[in-house]
Amino acid sequence: MNTPSTWQQLRSAWHQAWGQRSPREKGLLGVGAPVFVLAGLWGLALAPALRTWQEAPAQQARLDTQTQTMQRLQAQAKSLQKSTLISRNESVQWLEKSTSELGAGAKISVQGDRATLSLDAAPAEAVARWLSLARERALALPIQAQLQHSRDAAAALPKGKSKTDNNTAINTITPNTAQNAVLLRGTVVLRLP
Repeated sequence: MNTPSTWQQLRSAWHQAWGQRSPREKGLLGVGAPVFVLAGLWGLALAPALRTWQEAPAQQARLDTQTQTMQRLQAQAKSLQKSTLISRNESVQWLEKSTSELGAGAKISVQGDRATLSLDAAPAEAVARWLSLARERALALPIQAQLQHSRDAAAALPKGKSKTDNNTAINTITPNTAQNAVLLRGTVVLRLP
């Protein structure tokens, strides 16, 4: 027995349906079918590819920025892992030498593996910078802090200035004027290496 294949059945059904159409319908279908195929091709294949191609430069720039940030963070992490070990004595020397940056009222005392920094009207920006440097250079980690705002701007005067010279002396303390600077007093306990 000879049965026609599925393809032949579809082909004959198509010819029969096409033959039943009027010449006007055949003309419209002849124009509409290619338009429909082209619209489908555009919507499914070409438009997404074109959009991806147009967005690629901006996306590449974002990825480059993220890559640079990650590389910078990786380098920073590696540098922190390889931080140079320094002796306890070198750490104490650095702390004692650098306390002068915090003003005349700053003093450091060492007891065992801890150093206590006493502040009296030290500029807050200088204290933050000093603590960061103490961590990096002396490997001293802050473990306890009791700090308060100080209202005594005269205590932050550099040595040799009298209270009558307040206006000129205060203006030389920081790039901001001392009237605008936040001053701190209290103690910070650091753990030595």
